[in-house]
Amino acid sequence: LGLDVLSTPIVIKGLVDFWRSGTAGISTQQRVLHIGSQVHQDDANGVFKTIKSGLQVDVIPSYTTFGDFLIYASSSTVDVPQRYNGTVNQDLAGTPPNFSFSVVHKGRVWAGGVAATPSRLFYSALNKPEDWIGAGSGTIDIDTDDGDQITGLVSHKDALWIFKGPNKGSIHRVIGSAPTGEDPFALRNFTREIGAVGHNSIFRFRDDVGFLWSDGSVYSLTAVEFFGDFSKAALTRPIRTWIDDHVNFSRLQHAWAATLDTQGAVVFTLPIDGSLINNTMLMMDYREDPPLWSLWDAFSGGCIAPIIDSDDRDRHILMTGGNDGVVRKLYQPRRSIDGIGAIPFKIRTPFADYGSAFTVKTVEALGLLLVPHLFTADVELGWERDSGGLQTVTLELGGGKLGLFVLSVDVLGTEFPQFRFAETEEGGEFRLLSFTASNDELDVDVDVNRIVAAISFDSVATEVI
Repeated sequence: LGLDVLSTPIVIKGLVDFWRSGTAGISTQQRVLHIGSQVHQDDANGVFKTIKSGLQVDVIPSYTTFGDFLIYASSSTVDVPQRYNGTVNQDLAGTPPNFSFSVVHKGRVWAGGVAATPSRLFYSALNKPEDWIGAGSGTIDIDTDDGDQITGLVSHKDALWIFKGPNKGSIHRVIGSAPTGEDPFALRNFTREIGAVGHNSIFRFRDDVGFLWSDGSVYSLTAVEFFGDFSKAALTRPIRTWIDDHVNFSRLQHAWAATLDTQGAVVFTLPIDGSLINNTMLMMDYREDPPLWSLWDAFSGGCIAPIIDSDDRDRHILMTGGNDGVVRKLYQPRRSIDGIGAIPFKIRTPFADYGSAFTVKTVEALGLLLVPHLFTADVELGWERDSGGLQTVTLELGGGKLGLFVLSVDVLGTEFPQFRFAETEEGGEFRLLSFTASNDELDVDVDVNRIVAAISFDSVATEVI
């Protein structure tokens, strides 16, 4: 679904789901975004209007909700932090520093990214997000003049975590509950040689915090604590070569990351192949250990954010702010871009030797276990033997078989996984074997649960899954 923001294509640099609880027990939703030199909002209806204009372009925005209003700022050295209460937008009061990003922790707003004092952490007075000079407010210097700057913040496990970068890297944490008293703030170093490249690519997943470093690696606090700064701690180690070959490291601070717990996924928007904007997406499936990675290259976005979709039973989804001034919903039941462009589906397995690369084997039959989703379509199942090129067969996706039961007058149905098989008389002999499954039809969803094959060893057939 596309939500047109401007008729002239401009990159949407930031997006946030802004909720206000109010005092009447009714919550209101607005989606706020940065585009060009303006900030827009809608009432979760796709009709956007301008709430701020005249801002510096190509900067990195950030958002924090506190005191029932939205605090937003950016990496600009001339624009000042703003507050928006759902109706009125104005400069953040209370003489705040010109920070680039902020978070809420222990009843205070904490901020960093001040160009004049890049290693200084600022915090407001208790429960007063617009009091930055009164009693209870203050600053903490984090390794001043170490060649780095504060690049990101996150509140996690009763501590405030401070990331520095993008050159040498370090991670610190502030413990304690107040500037003075029985539990005063105290600074502790966590690790060095690793930090965060930017505030918007710090994310939560499982019971952990992940972050993107300036070399394109993704780490988590738990993994760094266990492995230190060794490469084994990187969640991206399976795709290290791809990162080195493609990521534009000079623009990596513009990257975003967002978590969708219902799918066990973190999606990143990144600049690759020399692009100055985020022009591709990576998805990390953290339900597996180590995580699995997918490249989403059918579309791109300048930013990404978790959003509650009021058009779909308040389902939690991700939305991306496009590079063409359009906000799009991800994780929709039918694969399409704006309803007119197909999103190709393709999976490929690594090569396997099925016990021994020295033994010659033969492919006898192939199959898929998949959920049909009631679509009429085909899935192309392929296999590649050694270096002999790709061979394919077509399996009909077909309609799903519904299991039905009746509650009063309501009929409930569900779709069951089904097998589709194909004989491969020309399957051929191999030592190493890889599989692919693909579909590029519009509005067709493919849910492959398993690839199966009948493999013969010395003319003895064996089913291999």
